[in-house]
Amino acid sequence: MQLRLRHIGRSVLSNWLAMAASMAAAFFLSPFLVHRLGNAAYGVWILAISSVQYFGLLDLGMRSSVLRYVSKGYATQDHKAASEAFSAAFWVRLQISALLLALCGGLAAIFPQIFKVPSGLVNDVRVVVALMGLSLAIAMSIGVYGGVVSALNRYDLYTFVALIQLSLRVIGVVAVVRAGRGIVAIAWCELFAAMTGSLLMAYVARTLYPELKISLKRPSWGVLKTIWSYSVYAFLVMVAVQVIYQTDNLVVGAFVSASAVTFYSIGNSLCRYTQQLVVAMTTTFTPAASTYDSAGETSSLRALYFTGTRATMAVSMPILVTLLVRGDNFIGVWMGPQYSHTSGIVLAILATALLFSLPNAPASSIAFGIEKHKTIAKWAIGEAVVNLLLSVALARIFGIYGVAIGTLVPSLVVNVAFWPRYVTNLVKIDYRQVFVRVWGPLFLSVVPFAAASYLVDVFFRARNITIFILQTVALLPIFAMSIGWIFRNDIKRVILPRIGSLFHVETR
Repeated sequence: MQLRLRHIGRSVLSNWLAMAASMAAAFFLSPFLVHRLGNAAYGVWILAISSVQYFGLLDLGMRSSVLRYVSKGYATQDHKAASEAFSAAFWVRLQISALLLALCGGLAAIFPQIFKVPSGLVNDVRVVVALMGLSLAIAMSIGVYGGVVSALNRYDLYTFVALIQLSLRVIGVVAVVRAGRGIVAIAWCELFAAMTGSLLMAYVARTLYPELKISLKRPSWGVLKTIWSYSVYAFLVMVAVQVIYQTDNLVVGAFVSASAVTFYSIGNSLCRYTQQLVVAMTTTFTPAASTYDSAGETSSLRALYFTGTRATMAVSMPILVTLLVRGDNFIGVWMGPQYSHTSGIVLAILATALLFSLPNAPASSIAFGIEKHKTIAKWAIGEAVVNLLLSVALARIFGIYGVAIGTLVPSLVVNVAFWPRYVTNLVKIDYRQVFVRVWGPLFLSVVPFAAASYLVDVFFRARNITIFILQTVALLPIFAMSIGWIFRNDIKRVILPRIGSLFHVETR
């Protein structure tokens, strides 16, 4: 158990490093691109990216299958089974990549007719959609090797390759924009970075697992059926997530304006960064849950849920409360005062949804690890459909605020009404324990931090981003002391003995 926790910790840190670098790049690139390109061009760029990203759903959950069956084959030394599963997924993805290129070509032709694109950007956006489609096709095919690296638990190497790809993208984008180029040049930079990263990931995977053989022949129906039986529900979840978190920009572009996408995406992006932070942590719970379930360690599975959920909330809640209470101030010093009010309201609405959805992220990862994600898929699809319909309806009445509300309402229903009861069957606990032992104490512990943040926002409003960060860091000890007080018995009984045990082992 101790070794597994250490391994989970190392994996989380590796994922956080990659995520931190990606967030930092987006954090500094976003205002740079907005001010250099302008609201219209930047809005069109966001629309193009959001549209093409939908085709990522054509993965059909294959990456999840690669991770599961390659890791299983590697652990049991059944290299033939691992090779068959990997080859089948690779073969499927090659067919999908060809289809993806055709679809993106069609989308490029009709894109200006779907969205309100300014006349001066019509030709540029068509080229951008085609180039982004090619980048996705490369990631879809060659990128399957990334699943192998993850399956072998080499998140350190995965992070290394991701950082190289990110560096190439950022350097290229900054260089071409400074040279006065537009969104087409940016798309070429994205393509080069995607190709380089995918090829490097393939090299790393083949070096780590030389026994893994690839075959381009059509896989047998039996192998395809095995893979699909697991990936179908993962695919449905992917579809739902894509609709829930990527449709908003498209709805704004279609029913409001391209310029309004800029204001919406600023608030939405801060929520997505917070979500990525949590996903980088909880994604490591899936293989751990699978191991505990296979060994029949129900108590360890339950402990993983309690510990993982508390850790997730402890990390995410100070961020979300800061975004709720001081989000408009942050946007003002980050992107400019002209975005503060409108984007700040969007941010507050979407952050409220995350406040109740992120605590369920660990349970979701555990469900995938023990193959109980069928129910999650059904809920996710339902939430996505209601989200889309409600966002479209409310966009006509309240503009971009209506789109945000359309995301908030179904999210609250699913995460507050359904999820706590589902945890009962997942880890065999009374659903009331979810509120009594996890949600309640964490929500209570963040109240002093929220009050202090509000007072700082009212009386000491930050005038630049450096002051804002320093103020936030200075307030964090309030949350830490609240956590320490509320969980003081657990800290004395569990955490302190483990720290002492680790120190004792290391000194010996």
